[in-house]
Amino acid sequence: MKKESTFQSTAAPIIVLSIICLVVTFAVAFVYGITKPIIENNTIKAANEARAELLPEAKGDFKEYKGDLKVLKKDQVFVTEAYEATNGTGVVITVKSKSYGGLLTAMVGIDKDGAITKVKVTEHSDTPGVGTKPDEGPDFLPQYKGLKELKNENVKNDDSVKHITGASVSSSAIHEAVWNAMQQYKMMGGAK
Repeated sequence: MKKESTFQSTAAPIIVLSIICLVVTFAVAFVYGITKPIIENNTIKAANEARAELLPEAKGDFKEYKGDLKVLKKDQVFVTEAYEATNGTGVVITVKSKSYGGLLTAMVGIDKDGAITKVKVTEHSDTPGVGTKPDEGPDFLPQYKGLKELKNENVKNDDSVKHITGASVSSSAIHEAVWNAMQQYKMMGGAK
C-alpha cells in the first residue's frame, strides 16, 4: 500500500478550503455591494411613506432636523430622528423606548399647532397578543390624536390617556415615546 504524502493529506485540503473561503467571501461582498443601495432606498421609501401617513398635510416632503435630539432616559427612551415638513405643517419624530421585549420604535406626527396627528409603532419585540395590545388594538393609539400636552411621562399618572391593563409595560413604553417626542417638538421650537 502506498503512503500519502504529508502535503496531500494535510496541506492540500487546507489550501483548497482557504481558496473556497476567499471566493465565497468575495462573492458575498460583491452581492452585498449590489443589494446595499437597494435596501437603503427601500428603507428610506418605507420611512417616508410612514411619515406621510402620520402627517398627510406635509404631502410627503420632509427634511431631516439636524439639531440636538432629546434623550429622556439614556438607552431606554430617546429620539433617533426628527423630520420637519418642508411646507411648515409639522414634524414627525421617531423615538425608541424600552418595552417588555426590548426597545420598540414609535413614530409621532405633530402638527404646526403642537397637536399630535397620529402615533404609529413601527417595530417591537413584545409578546404577540398581550404586549401588542396597545399598538394593535383600536383604542390605545388613537387617544393621542389631537392632544397638545401630556400631563405626565408615566402613563399611569396621566389621566389624559388610559393605559391597557395587562399590557402596562407596553402602554408605558409607547406613552414615554410620545412624551419624549413632544419634548423634542418643544426643544425644536415647534414646526418651521
